[in-house]
Parts: sequence; C-alpha cells; structure tokens
Amino acid sequence: CQAECGAAAAMAAAAAVQIAGGTPEQCTNAVALAFKGLLGLVCDPVAGLVEVPCIKRNATSVAVALAAADMALAGIRSVIPADEVIQAMGAIGRELPVSLRETAIGGLAATPTGKRIATEINACDDQAECHAQKG
Repeated sequence: CQAECGAAAAMAAAAAVQIAGGTPEQCTNAVALAFKGLLGLVCDPVAGLVEVPCIKRNATSVAVALAAADMALAGIRSVIPADEVIQAMGAIGRELPVSLRETAIGGLAATPTGKRIATEINACDDQAECHAQKG
C-alpha cells in the first residue's frame, strides 16, 4: 500500500499544487510530504483481494494528498528531497516482511475476521451464486 497509495497521493498532491498555481518546487515538496506520510504502510489484503482494506486506504490517502498540497502551498518544505523519499520507500518495501507484502498472510488478512472472509470466499466456486445466496 505504501507504493500504491503513496504514489497516488503524491501525484494528487502535485496536481493539486499545480492547479492552485504553485511552483514546480512546491509540487516536488508536495510529492515528498505526501509520500512521507504513507511510508511503511503495509500491504495486507483480506483474502488476497484488492478490496479490504485497500479501497478505504486509497480514500484516506486523499486527505494526505490534500494536506501535503496545502503544506507545500503554505511554503512548508520537505527536509528530505522527493527523490530520496522515493528511494527510501523502495528500500522500506524491500525490508518489509513477506507476510506484509501483498501475500494475504499478515496484518488485517491474519485477523479472525480476515481469515473468516477468506474462507467464505475460497469456499465459493461460483462467485455469482454465492452473492445471490447471501442476498
């Protein structure tokens, strides 16, 4: 999620700064600020599907993007340049345990509810039939 939500938030932050008439430097500061706010976010999709918690994480990343844009437009600078933040994000991703790298093994996927949902989904051969049965 740090890569997906982070990249989306960073691009949105830069776009918001650009739309508001900001400078290229403010755009890169917005990128760095947004990425820094999401560093270390694990990837723990329930049942291996990009739904829970992914959809809501993307939605909350909008707030990070807008906050980063507002900070950059207010003249707040990232101490660490955007290029270095992006490099750090890659390093952090490589250092995360495998269970937290889109394997559906750890994090929220490993909770009792996450496991129950995975079992229910995996027990269903015909997804349309399962959804129809559950109403």
